[in-house]
Amino acid sequence: MSLLIRSNPASQAEKAYTWHVLFREILGLDYVMAFEPTEYGHELCLPNGQQFFIPDTFDSLHPASDWNFQLDTKDYQSPDFDVFAFCFFMLSRLEEYQTSHRDAHGRFPAKASWAFRNGVLDRPVVNECTNWLWEKLQRAGFTGERKLPEFRWSFSCDVDHPRLWWTGAARLKTLAGALLKRRSITEAQFWLKQPGMFRRSAADPYDVFEEWMNLFDQYGHVIQWNFMGQRAPGSDCWYPLENPFIKKLILNLAERGHTIGFHPGYESYNNQDAFNQELNSLQELSPVAVKSGRQHYLRFSNPETWQVWEKAGMEEDSTLGYAEADGFRSGICQSYPAFDLSQRKMLHLREKPLVLMDVTLAQYLRLTPEQGIAKIRYYHKVVKQYGGELTLLWHNSSWNTPFWTPWKKVFLESLRLD
Repeated sequence: MSLLIRSNPASQAEKAYTWHVLFREILGLDYVMAFEPTEYGHELCLPNGQQFFIPDTFDSLHPASDWNFQLDTKDYQSPDFDVFAFCFFMLSRLEEYQTSHRDAHGRFPAKASWAFRNGVLDRPVVNECTNWLWEKLQRAGFTGERKLPEFRWSFSCDVDHPRLWWTGAARLKTLAGALLKRRSITEAQFWLKQPGMFRRSAADPYDVFEEWMNLFDQYGHVIQWNFMGQRAPGSDCWYPLENPFIKKLILNLAERGHTIGFHPGYESYNNQDAFNQELNSLQELSPVAVKSGRQHYLRFSNPETWQVWEKAGMEEDSTLGYAEADGFRSGICQSYPAFDLSQRKMLHLREKPLVLMDVTLAQYLRLTPEQGIAKIRYYHKVVKQYGGELTLLWHNSSWNTPFWTPWKKVFLESLRLD
């Protein structure tokens, strides 16, 4: 016999979705659900006849929902705490639905989130809740077997700038910017020391692709390279997709066994036509199917962005991280199915939340490289504990520049952690 979950008929789609993620995807358990009037809210009935109850507060959920707790054992046992409603709130990003909290780029800011305000953004609280449920099942005599997945890294690179210099004049512009705009002799000396600085055939500082592929081969990893599609010249981070360098690069990356992903442009996060046009241009160039990626600038609107990705037939998005803060935006450290709040249904699209990003650590938080390494080691330990997937974004442009050279050791530390 399987685990039986009984609950009141209200919010069936939301409850069924939450149970699917917690019990089937995280715990790997089979269960049967029944929607019928219950006396105690959610009733979990075990094959051995034992039962335990969790309050049902789905009907009180709304985008501004707040709880006065820090998610410790005492809070889980509270007669007012619905672990399922809370997990739905986190996974569906309900707090980002129909809200006026937005930054200059139209993004939901970390500081407005429940997790940040309660000091738990650095904890995968959905996984914690699921562990608590598992322990409660075991104490009640449940003998089912939990299928804990193996930890793995998910490395990705959003290719905003495949090259720093497309022309000889661009090299002079970089040098002039160091001397005249930033008035930095140190930066100017850095560029003058680069081999072949004024030879057009010399290596470009952003062209790290071969070096990185060799590193990933050395440490037994693959990386997803998210390329932008064809857009009008002058668009943010525009580059010529039809350029022979780009064509050869994408072909080489695919042949080496790495993933070609999509990096939709700034305006596309809620624009189906723009999204489709950019995706089609990249797909025409790629020798492999392009089914996953991440929005440029991490722009996300709930539910519009997930709807755009779903309608385009994409399989996996990895936009849900905060630019200005590291951590678990959805409270989970693994891929999970997205939920459309407006249509009240689980989507085929999966969300793989972004946990760490180079510019978050170095520029938004202004950490030192040593502090960056400490962050990465912390998240590696936490995610590995839950058999999750640790998603790290590092831009190819964050490598061979005066600012980023000291941060190379941070990225290399990630590759060494198994």
